[in-house]
Amino acid sequence: MSRSPRTSRSPAPKATAPDRFPPAERKAAALVLGAAFMLLADTSIVNVAIPSLQRDLGASVPDVQLVVAGYVVAYAVMLITSGRLGDLYGRRRMFMIGAVSFTLASLACGLSQGPGELIAARVWQGLSASVLYPQVIATLHLTVAAERRGRAFALLGAVVSCATIAGPLIAGLLIAADVGGLQWRPIFLINIPVGAVLIALAPRMVPAHKGLRLRLDYAGSLTVVLLLVALLVPLTVGRDQDWPLWGWLLLLCVPVLLAVFLRLEAVLERRGRFPLLRPGLWSDPAFRLALSLYLVYFSAVVPFFLYFSITVQYGLGYGALATAAAMAPYAVGSTATSLRSARIVARFGAPRTILAGCLLCAAGSAVMIATVAGNRSGRHFGWIMAPTMVFTGLGLGLVLGPLLNFVLARVRADDSGAVSGALSTAQQIGSSLGVALIGLAFFRGFHGELTSLDYPALRTDMMLGLAVIVTAFALASALVWLIARRSSADGGGGPAS
Repeated sequence: MSRSPRTSRSPAPKATAPDRFPPAERKAAALVLGAAFMLLADTSIVNVAIPSLQRDLGASVPDVQLVVAGYVVAYAVMLITSGRLGDLYGRRRMFMIGAVSFTLASLACGLSQGPGELIAARVWQGLSASVLYPQVIATLHLTVAAERRGRAFALLGAVVSCATIAGPLIAGLLIAADVGGLQWRPIFLINIPVGAVLIALAPRMVPAHKGLRLRLDYAGSLTVVLLLVALLVPLTVGRDQDWPLWGWLLLLCVPVLLAVFLRLEAVLERRGRFPLLRPGLWSDPAFRLALSLYLVYFSAVVPFFLYFSITVQYGLGYGALATAAAMAPYAVGSTATSLRSARIVARFGAPRTILAGCLLCAAGSAVMIATVAGNRSGRHFGWIMAPTMVFTGLGLGLVLGPLLNFVLARVRADDSGAVSGALSTAQQIGSSLGVALIGLAFFRGFHGELTSLDYPALRTDMMLGLAVIVTAFALASALVWLIARRSSADGGGGPAS
């Protein structure tokens, strides 16, 4: 009789463990996902505020470009180094440093009295975000047990989808409300209470991590920063500057700096030191292909949101709230599949799930071309595009979380921060590359103010841009197929040595 209750109760934890996060995991995941939402929403939140910024600060078009580009470039160039700093000195410590710095930078943005001050504050904000975001991914990877990790990254995928749409929506609501007559400033000041909550709760909710306590690879860090600046600055501002000579010279430096970086890392490892990115990682074909997939996939996703927003705002006269609402179906579809992606992966495997997602994105974007072609007047554009955007969003939700979990499952724990930074860097490079390349199709022959654009002209350009996006998604599908072959050939792989 005494054994019976224990026997009946003992299987319960095992049955529920894969489906439910224990309290410690749940708290840590909730906090770092909240931080991710804030950072990702802030990437797009300023786009809607551009007209208000220009009026209030007297900002020129180049000033506005630097407000946007300053954040993007500063964020991207430090991701790998910041991820490695988390490996070396503790992820909770770096999370706290990033949260404090981002909160103060947001305050500086909100208090800026001129374009120069705002540009400097946005660069500071981007650097702070680069410290914080790799710790989000690495904390999820190392805090959540393996059997629940797929679900944790599925939630991150849902956060990415929602934050992309929420940024413009929040900005539109705050600017329309004109809280305290502050116009655009609340879009930055709203980060202060959020940051304060993160700072207060992180010591209790994010697990302590002492780190490896090894010396940072300063030479490698400096080289990779120079490499990313040389690549991203021309891609980010080149088109608006009419592709100046200095931009081409910087791009020519990229392969040289890449060769120097790889050489430095190999020498450092041979000497028994700890490089920024271990050369052993590059020997894993799945890791190389995954980085390529990140680059190609996000070269299609991010430009779509940018140029769709331009089409409806400047071509059809949509306001900030209407624009965000028109993009919402994408997030609805993505969130729906993100939340179920862990179960789908458990049934079909990560490579097949990711491949299905890429193919859905390619097919949905192809249908968008036909939809835009058939809508000559632009009437009810948002409603007409909604079904195809939901369909394409379904594909997005099958890619983000499963891909992150698939790659990080193959790396050592002490490399998780650096690899998280490398993946996020590939995402930013892909985004910038896509915006630049698709912009060539979207703005072909156009030189002037965006206010001079109209729907008939943008309709043709959007179809050309979508054709490039379809090609990128098709290439991403081919890369996933290669990953699937490599993964099955080596038996699924383990941590890269």
